[in-house]
Amino acid sequence: MKLNTFRFPWKFFSRIIVLQAFVILLCFLTAGLTARHFFSSYFTQHFRSCGNDCEIEFQHMLNQFDTGLFLGLGTLSLALGIFGWFFAHRLILPIGRLLSKAKSVLNPQNLLTPEEDQLQLEALDQQPDSAWSDLEASIEEIRRDLERKIESLRDEREEQATLMGAISDAILAVDLEGAPLFYNSRTELLFGDKNLATQPRLWEIVRNPEILEAFQQALKKSKSTEIKAIPFDLPTGKRFFSVAVAPLRDGRESLYGAAGIFHDVTDLKRAEQIRIDFVANVSHELRTPLTAIKGYADTLKLDIQEGKAPSPEFIEVINRNTDRLMNLIQDLLDLSSIESTDSLLKSEITTQDLTERVVRQMSGAFERKKQLIHTQARASTVYADPRRVEQILVNLLDNANKYSPPGGKITLSWESENRETVLLKIKDTGPGIPIEHHSRLFERFYRVDKARSREQGGTGLGLAIVKHIMQVHGGSVGVESVPGDGTTFLCRFPKAGK
Repeated sequence: MKLNTFRFPWKFFSRIIVLQAFVILLCFLTAGLTARHFFSSYFTQHFRSCGNDCEIEFQHMLNQFDTGLFLGLGTLSLALGIFGWFFAHRLILPIGRLLSKAKSVLNPQNLLTPEEDQLQLEALDQQPDSAWSDLEASIEEIRRDLERKIESLRDEREEQATLMGAISDAILAVDLEGAPLFYNSRTELLFGDKNLATQPRLWEIVRNPEILEAFQQALKKSKSTEIKAIPFDLPTGKRFFSVAVAPLRDGRESLYGAAGIFHDVTDLKRAEQIRIDFVANVSHELRTPLTAIKGYADTLKLDIQEGKAPSPEFIEVINRNTDRLMNLIQDLLDLSSIESTDSLLKSEITTQDLTERVVRQMSGAFERKKQLIHTQARASTVYADPRRVEQILVNLLDNANKYSPPGGKITLSWESENRETVLLKIKDTGPGIPIEHHSRLFERFYRVDKARSREQGGTGLGLAIVKHIMQVHGGSVGVESVPGDGTTFLCRFPKAGK
């Protein structure tokens, strides 16, 4: 109810006052006219024999009777009007306001503005002290309390919707019949092929029997269940989710549904798989040279016991595999050091001087395969850690040397790609790398051609070290390659102050 739109309850007023007044006046008028009729008939017969004088007197009496009748009707109408006004003021208007307030309580959308609410309160304060005013004030307080609760519930609902939408986990709650009670936006993404707005049943949304069984345990036995690493085929690829399902109870501890939380553990699953692969690869990389060292050392031991001269070939194999172990351990230590700390000793590096120094160190390897190396420094300096940049050059040039054929060409260039980055490019003329291997090329121990890689030597950690060095510098590393057309590695360094 709004104070400035209150309407007088004419329908109610007419039923109680106007109708009653009309009946009373009609009865009074009927009684008066009936009395006049009998009075007129009686006196007409009684005074008929008296002549004209009696008739004139009778007509005068009848006029006085008519006058009294109409005066009585007027007086009664006035009295009824005054009574109706008084009755309307004391009863009808309060009842009308109560009816309006009841409608406003039943229709919470018609809420008062703060100004109208204050006017309503002031109007109630000016009412005379009566039972009707007390009742009206009570209903007004109920309305105000209801408005406050509605506003509070609206705020809570908005907060809950915001919170549910911000949660990274998918949440799905169902009732005892399996129909969704509530869910968040993550659930819609997870079950994007199901229209949750149509209220499908749980078994129409979830097909995995383990998840369905967990919900059944919660709905029938009030039992909480947790399932680890359930695979889901999503448009973005296969993802793994851990699912925790718990029963839902109301304030009286009565079971009314179950809620499931779907937590994405794909990254943890991948990290676990990487750890397993890492341990397996390290074990393999260590076991291979150790087996060779152990075998040849045992053979040398038998030769010495038999008095034979040690074979230089055996000693060379032991020495080569020892170097391989040392290189592997050194690369593992370097990788661990890079990952465990972000501290770098950055300075302005002259790219030409650093490149020439590394090329001189590796000149023997290039000369053995008669490979031509061409360097160019269009960017004269780069702001980075000199020792780490040297590791990048050594690993990438060693990789180019191994996979480029004899007589091949290796190109190394430094360029200012834009105002923010310096680009290092190392291109070889090797066999190239199929595109399906590009995304995994910088993983530890990942090899495109395992058999050929073993023949070439190396620890399988060089590109992983390059990737982590670039990451701690705030840069990036990528690869461009087409089978049969060589491979180009691109390292982007941020310029000083970026």
